[in-house]
Amino acid sequence: MAATGEYADFQEATRKMNELTRDSESYDDNIHFTVKDYANYLSRICYERRNNQNPYYNNFVIAGFENGESFLATVDLYGSYIKNDYVAIGFSKHFGLALLANDWNPNKTYEECKEILKQCFSVLYVRACQALDRVQFTFVGKDGAVVHAPEKIESKWDFREFRERKNEKLWQWSHWSIFNVYFCIFLFFIGFTNLSSKKNRYYLNRFILQKCR
Repeated sequence: MAATGEYADFQEATRKMNELTRDSESYDDNIHFTVKDYANYLSRICYERRNNQNPYYNNFVIAGFENGESFLATVDLYGSYIKNDYVAIGFSKHFGLALLANDWNPNKTYEECKEILKQCFSVLYVRACQALDRVQFTFVGKDGAVVHAPEKIESKWDFREFRERKNEKLWQWSHWSIFNVYFCIFLFFIGFTNLSSKKNRYYLNRFILQKCR
């Protein structure tokens, strides 16, 4: 199980899941909960917390194997439970799901799937100012979960606009544009209040239009 959001709420949800496991083992009846049972249980407690106006501020991902078949689902803070072949939570829902949908194939190998995920994280990294360029992949298989070492995500920043236009020039341009706007508003106000001659107002307004272009 993984999650995004409030870490304290994630710890509380993890504690409840561990309690469910201990209760099941204490009966010693050779009946164990499956990954689908844990997903349903998490969905119910999230829905209960939401009804009590004290939700878990998390989006959860639950992955595992059930009867030799892979299982993947998400649960949000409202208790919504969605099972799918590929899921995304947090900021990746806005950009990563489209990339996953375009390239997803049930016959892809682990390395091919990993490359797709790297592409998703590369897109997310350049759009999130607080993100890091290092990610850690976890592979969930029939033999359990394997956590790999962190890897660096490649990103491209040598665009022509970045190389040729400097921040100082952009700031000067924006600063001068704002000055022009206020200056035109000031002249426009004077032209309609302090000048009685129609001819003077005509030439002044003409000058304002030329200045504001």
